[in-house]
Amino acid sequence: MRKKQSRHALGLQMKRYGNLFPFFLPAAVFALIFAYVPMAGLVMAFKENPNLLGAGTAVEGILEADWVGLRNFQKIFSNPDFLSAFANTLVISSLKILVVFPLPIALAIVINEMKARVLKKWLQIVMYLPYFLSWATIAGIFVAMLNQQTGVINNLLEALGHQRIDFLTSNSTFQGLMVGSTAWKDLGWSSITYLATISALDPCINEAAKIDGASKFQQIFYVTLPGIMPTIAVMFILRIGYIMDAGFEQVFVFYSPFVQKSGDILGMYTYRLITQSSFIPQYALSTATGLFNSVVALILVLGGNAISRKLFHRGIW
Repeated sequence: MRKKQSRHALGLQMKRYGNLFPFFLPAAVFALIFAYVPMAGLVMAFKENPNLLGAGTAVEGILEADWVGLRNFQKIFSNPDFLSAFANTLVISSLKILVVFPLPIALAIVINEMKARVLKKWLQIVMYLPYFLSWATIAGIFVAMLNQQTGVINNLLEALGHQRIDFLTSNSTFQGLMVGSTAWKDLGWSSITYLATISALDPCINEAAKIDGASKFQQIFYVTLPGIMPTIAVMFILRIGYIMDAGFEQVFVFYSPFVQKSGDILGMYTYRLITQSSFIPQYALSTATGLFNSVVALILVLGGNAISRKLFHRGIW
């Protein structure tokens, strides 16, 4: 019975949206080639480190390597560098969620409440622009601003009678720098989703609340926020899925040996296993690290989706 229903539903979907499938196929093929086919290489996590450079082909090198079970995972879990990178990844990602995630929501509400249309339009344009800059460009901007000797920020601090601060090569400020640069880059762009959701809310509800004597803060707290809460829940679940990715490209452009204690994340640890090995790159250990990273992210997304469906009756699926 269920098979007949599913076939009937599929038939209706094909009849209604079949003309759109040709637009879907390129994305499906792209994902298949670059996302699913490479997953076959995960077997390296359970094998001795293959000598891909010495074998005839990369596939032969992987297949010829001996199975070692969970030995690679035991190696990375007993490595202090891995544990430090794992802790830094969680700290940086958690700080980004706690500090950066609420900011686009607040910005969207502020922009929506603004009456000056011209100012609102220009504010949106200015705040969207940083998203389109590469991390290399953003790193150049922040380095120029935060340089201990010539940076504008340190010049201002010195003019106010404070000591210059080594923002770029200090372990005490590096994680804050990651959070701040992320907020500056993504704040405006991330607010688009919430602005669109707010604009879709029924304005009559706000008018009714205003007639009942609700203040502007009460309208936001009791009308606007509950109205966009399902969207907030979905965006939060998606953000949780990236908690094991603290931003490799961002950390890479700001990274230096001086900040290894606080800035070494799992992405940098995996990168070093490949690029800084003495003779043969550690493909097996890097694959094991990546697999561990993906499994934890999957568990977090599934858990976050289950909690969201229970609390807000809304989830990704």
